[in-house]
Amino acid sequence: MPVRPYSVGFSLIIPLLALLAAGRATAAGRDDPTEVDEETPPPKTKAKSKTEPRPKAEPKPKAEQEPKVEVQSESETEAAMPRPPEEPKPEAAPPEPATDIEAPGAGRALETVGFSDRLFVRSPGDEVVLFPGGRVQIDGAAFPRQTPKSGIYVRRARLELAGWLGRIFYFDASADFAPSPPAGSDAVAPSALPATDNYVALAPFGESFILQAGQFDAPFTLENRTSDAYTTFIERSLTVRAVGVPRNKEVGVMAHGLLGGGLFYYSAGAFNGDGPDFRNFDNQIDAIGRATVSPFARGEGIFRRLTLGGSAWYGRHVLGPVFPPQATAGGVPFVVPTWTSAQPPVNYELRENGTVAAFAGELSIPFGTHVGLRVEGVFKQQQLAEAVVATGNAPIDVRGNATLTGRAAYGELWLWLAGDERMLPAPGLELPSRVDRRYRRAFEDGLQLALRGEYVQDDVTTNNAMLGDPARATTRVISGVVGANYWRGSLARISINYVVNVWSGTSETVNALHAESQFEHELMLRFAISL
Repeated sequence: MPVRPYSVGFSLIIPLLALLAAGRATAAGRDDPTEVDEETPPPKTKAKSKTEPRPKAEPKPKAEQEPKVEVQSESETEAAMPRPPEEPKPEAAPPEPATDIEAPGAGRALETVGFSDRLFVRSPGDEVVLFPGGRVQIDGAAFPRQTPKSGIYVRRARLELAGWLGRIFYFDASADFAPSPPAGSDAVAPSALPATDNYVALAPFGESFILQAGQFDAPFTLENRTSDAYTTFIERSLTVRAVGVPRNKEVGVMAHGLLGGGLFYYSAGAFNGDGPDFRNFDNQIDAIGRATVSPFARGEGIFRRLTLGGSAWYGRHVLGPVFPPQATAGGVPFVVPTWTSAQPPVNYELRENGTVAAFAGELSIPFGTHVGLRVEGVFKQQQLAEAVVATGNAPIDVRGNATLTGRAAYGELWLWLAGDERMLPAPGLELPSRVDRRYRRAFEDGLQLALRGEYVQDDVTTNNAMLGDPARATTRVISGVVGANYWRGSLARISINYVVNVWSGTSETVNALHAESQFEHELMLRFAISL
C-alpha cells in the first residue's frame, strides 16, 4: 500500500509535539514546592495560595538561581495553619577581656592614678609605678629651764619619691629641707641629723628576699626599723635613739625579708658604721643584723602580731667620726662628746676608735588590735679616743682612751580608744610600698593613748682623768612619757607628749643637770603629714 505524503508528515509532527510537552512539564516541575533541594533549607517566607497567579519565567541554571525563593504551600488550609515557634538561638560567648583589665576578680581597668596605702602613679602597662610623697613635721617644745629654748621648729620637711621599675627593681629617694641647729648653739637635735632614705633595692622573690643598697634605717632594734612617721611617741625611745643607734641611719648593703608567711623576719648587712656620710670615714666595715619570729602570724587570733626578736652589731673603727651626743626627746644633752679643759685651755672630743659591740632584745605583744605591750633592751660597749680637736690638715692628737658601756631598756603600753593598730603599717619591717591595698583605712579617724617608762645608764672609763672629760663616770636617766595621738589613717597625726626625766649618777654633766633640778619636764607637740 503506497505511503501518502501527508501521513508521513503527520507521523513526524506527533513526536515533536510530545517532546515539547515533556520540556514544558520539566520547567514547571522546577517551580513545584514539593520538590525542594535537600541542601537548601526551607526559606522563611509567607506561603501563597495556588490560585494566585504567578509570573512565568524562563528557566535558569541552578547556579544562577537566587539563594532565597518563594515557596508555595500544598493547599490553602496548610497555608492558614500557624508554624511552630523556632528554637531560641544560643547566646554568643562574651567578648575576650581587654588587655588593660587586672587579674580575674578585679572587675575594673588598671588605674593610672590612685591610692592604696599611699598615692601612686603608674604606666598603662604597669611597667613603672611611682609613689610621690612628702613629709612635714612641725614640732613644739616647752621647758621650765632657759636652755634649750621653748618654741616651734621644723623637725622634718621632706620630698620623697619611691617606685617600681618592672617587677623586681625598687627605689626610694628623698631630700630633707629642715634646718639643723646652727654651729655653736646650745640646741642639740634629738637625732644627729635629719637624714633621709636613699636606696635602690632588688626584690626578685617578692617580700621573701630583698637586697637593698644605700642609706636607710639600720637593722638594729624594732623601733629603729619603724618609720618616724608611725612611731607611738613623737621621738624614738632613749634606749634606741641614744644608746642603740644614735645616728638612726647607716650607709651599706642589706638583705632582708619575710619567710613562712610572716613567721620569720631577717635582716643583715655590711655598713660603713659612720651614720649618714658621703664615704666611709675610717675605711672599716660594721656588721649589723636583726631577726624576729612571729609564731602566730598565720592565724587571726589576738596574738597575730606577737613578735620576739634580737639584734646584733659588731665593728671596729680607727680614729673614726666624733661620737654622737645623747639627749632627751626635747634636746637636753646628758652625754656630750666635746669639752674644753681648764688648764691649759684645750678643746677635746670623743672619737670612735676601737671595737663596738652591741646586742638588743625585743618583745611585742599586741592583745588583739586595741591594746598592746612592747619591751626592748640594749647593751653596748664602745671604745673611744680622747683627742684634741683637729684644725685644718693637722694630724689627730690622741691624749687618752675611753670605753663607754651603755645599758638601757624601755617598756610601753598603748591603747586605741578609736580605730586600731591596723590603720598603721606593721612596726619593725619597713617593706617596699606596693599597689596592693593593704591599708584600706587611710581616711579613718583614730585616737591612741600610750605610756612609756625607761632606764638608761652610761658608764665611761678613761685612762687619763687629767683631761677632764665631763662624761667620765656614771650617768643615769629614768624617763617617763605619757602621750596621745590623733590619727587620720596613716597620713596625718597630731600628737602631744609629756616627758619627765630624772637625773642621777656621778658624771660631771649629770651633776650639773641635777644641781639645777632633779626633774626635767618637757611638753612636746607635733603636727605631721606623711604622704
